[in-house]
Amino acid sequence: MQAQIWSDMNWKLIITLLMVSAILAYFGDRVGMRIGKKRISLFGLRPRHTSQIITAFTGVVISVGILLTMSVVSENVRTALFSMKFLQSQIINLTAELQESRDEAQLASIRLMESQSKLEEQEKKLREIQGQLAKVQPELEKAQKELTGLKGEKDSLKKEKVKLDQEVSRLRQEADHLREGLVQVRSGRIAVFAGELLGQQVVPPGSSQKEVEAIFESLRRRAELMVSLRTGISADTIILDVDLKVERTKIQECVNALERKFIRILAGSNALLGEDVRVRYEVHDSKLVYQKGKVVASRLWQPDAADAADAESFLHDLLAELNQRAVTEGIMPDPASGKIGAMDATHFFETVEILQETRQEVEVVVVVAEDIYTEGPVKIKFEVVPLGDRLQGE
Repeated sequence: MQAQIWSDMNWKLIITLLMVSAILAYFGDRVGMRIGKKRISLFGLRPRHTSQIITAFTGVVISVGILLTMSVVSENVRTALFSMKFLQSQIINLTAELQESRDEAQLASIRLMESQSKLEEQEKKLREIQGQLAKVQPELEKAQKELTGLKGEKDSLKKEKVKLDQEVSRLRQEADHLREGLVQVRSGRIAVFAGELLGQQVVPPGSSQKEVEAIFESLRRRAELMVSLRTGISADTIILDVDLKVERTKIQECVNALERKFIRILAGSNALLGEDVRVRYEVHDSKLVYQKGKVVASRLWQPDAADAADAESFLHDLLAELNQRAVTEGIMPDPASGKIGAMDATHFFETVEILQETRQEVEVVVVVAEDIYTEGPVKIKFEVVPLGDRLQGE
């Protein structure tokens, strides 16, 4: 214990104080001796009294020096000399705050005990509720399964209802569109119908940019002329609504093509009299489908009890068969009518007369009148061949 006290002492401060006191005492003694020898008098006092005053002043200087030294060397001394009252007030305030904290801690402890008792009560109630829940859990799961099934059926019905509503809405729109078109047709106000073919033209292989542009220009003029002939309006006043960007794309598709192509210009939508006619282009490859002179259809004709109506119906059925076969073999029909060509009325009725007048079984042969490509139209002619001549030829 004594060793710790000795080690804890501030020897640096003590030694410094001793040295400063010795130095100040020495200088004070030297000053006092000199003044005593010179018999100096201050304020009219005797030299002896003057020497005593100087000695006392020296003691004051020593005390001041000790205080200054201690203040410089020790922070605790500075605090004790200059901040003691401030520290005391802080201690008093901190003591009061500590007491308040202790009071609050005691109050919090009391509240904690109350909360713990309430918590125990709530836990007891929770255990009771959990027991009740465990009893009704199977019934709840069963009810949830039934509810899930009902919900699935409800969602399915909702989806079906939405789908039906959409279908009804679509059908209503189509009905309104058809009704509007019917009214316009009855009133004679339709200039062209959507998808109607207004013209087509072949693009030979290797056609240049200028040649293809001329073909497109010719197609536009042909479409204007067709609308003009139908409506009686001057072709110069008819305006075609063309998407120039799409037109340029179609032109580039035909420029310097390696194979024969053909272009169709069609009505993009129904157009009333006086409205701009919206058009669109289609570009397709053109292939040789039928060579000139090829027999594309044939059927036997029985002359018994035949009349003009029977002959016309016979030829119409033969043409319908040809139309279906040609479409199957690659001929593109008219988008609006579905037909692949037009028959010369004179040749048709001449063939009808021949069938009416014949008294023997003959074969009606449909022959291609000229080379037919993908774009059509299919130009044909009828040949009525007696059955005996056909058998001899075979």
